[in-house]
Amino acid sequence: MLDAGAIGHLAEWERETRSSIIFRSANGATAEDINGKIYLDMTSCSGASPLGSNNTLFKSRLAQAMKHEPDILPSPVSEQRRILAAKIMEMLPSNPRVFFLRTGSCATEAAVRIARHRTGRPVILTAGFHGWHDIFQQSPWSDNPPANNRHVQDFQYDLDILEQQLSENEGEVAGIFFTPEPTAFSPELLQEISRMARLHGVLLMVDEVLCGLRYAKGGYCRKHGVEADLITLAKGIAQGVGLSVVAGTADAMAGADRAYLGNTYLRENRAFVAGNLTQDIFEEAEIVARLAEIGSALKTQFQTSFERSGIPARILGSDTMFDIVLPSQRHGTAFAQRCLQHGIYTGYPGKYMSNASMDDIFFSALLPALERALADYRKDEDMAAQITDASIVEYFAQAFRATEKACLSNKYHWA
Repeated sequence: MLDAGAIGHLAEWERETRSSIIFRSANGATAEDINGKIYLDMTSCSGASPLGSNNTLFKSRLAQAMKHEPDILPSPVSEQRRILAAKIMEMLPSNPRVFFLRTGSCATEAAVRIARHRTGRPVILTAGFHGWHDIFQQSPWSDNPPANNRHVQDFQYDLDILEQQLSENEGEVAGIFFTPEPTAFSPELLQEISRMARLHGVLLMVDEVLCGLRYAKGGYCRKHGVEADLITLAKGIAQGVGLSVVAGTADAMAGADRAYLGNTYLRENRAFVAGNLTQDIFEEAEIVARLAEIGSALKTQFQTSFERSGIPARILGSDTMFDIVLPSQRHGTAFAQRCLQHGIYTGYPGKYMSNASMDDIFFSALLPALERALADYRKDEDMAAQITDASIVEYFAQAFRATEKACLSNKYHWA
């Protein structure tokens, strides 16, 4: 058996909570570790598995298709790629040009490269998480980045900071890169950022890697009537198989014609087959609607259990992706630890995401596990502590690197 002690702990969001868990199998919204312990996955594999792990329909269709399809081709220009591109263009009619990559981080970095080549300008003004690549590991996401990049500046969802950065970098800004966080920020924030981008003549880039395929059919921008120049998508596009997208207007994607975006593994035809099958199932089974319906039940389950246990907590966000806020970071960490002890896989801060496999059996297992976790939490933690504006500001600062002003400016949305 693999020695768990020999495995190094992750130095990122899983530290001290989840990295000691070594999984060996998963099915639906449950997973089993190497010791035989079963966990209920609140993350839908970090959003990559909207159908649930080991989905029978997807696997059988993929196996059948791969009897006739090649696994890899000499060129990324393939029939399956063309078919998937057409589906993405139908989903995002304002962004008719599509370029595929492997991961969400690849897509966001490619979007930056495209924007810079399109405009001939170096500066990117950004808010939100865009992946692990060096260009996005600046303050506030990294306290002491080994390589500071003055051409990437984070405005932390604060419009005053954004206005100042646009003024200070006049004529040097390629684009504004924004990650929607529906839990914290209203659609009006993106609409205002869009207005500012047009006013200053810079590209609007929207990172929908996490929310694009589950928030609403057609994604966040289309739902709220915002026309972005570039949109990035990834999680759930191919049911966990590595594939991501930069979708853009014909004008913005002219930058892709001037930039080198080569990728050896786009010759893996299997990824495009998986993408087409996933999107077919999304349409046939109305998966986005199901994610919302199941997510609503998931939120209700947590809210009811918190209220029954007399534990202060706030559940914020849309039905398909939401956050749970406790009175403080200490309370939140304790809650996540109790959940893990009782087989509920989550973290703090942590995004809760439904998947289509969360059925009655899943919910019947979740209820007693959650009740046990909350009972232990209640015994150890201060129940007099309440959720305040400061609690939510602290959570948003930790999860999204937003300023206090940005949080409170959107209080009407989350309150």
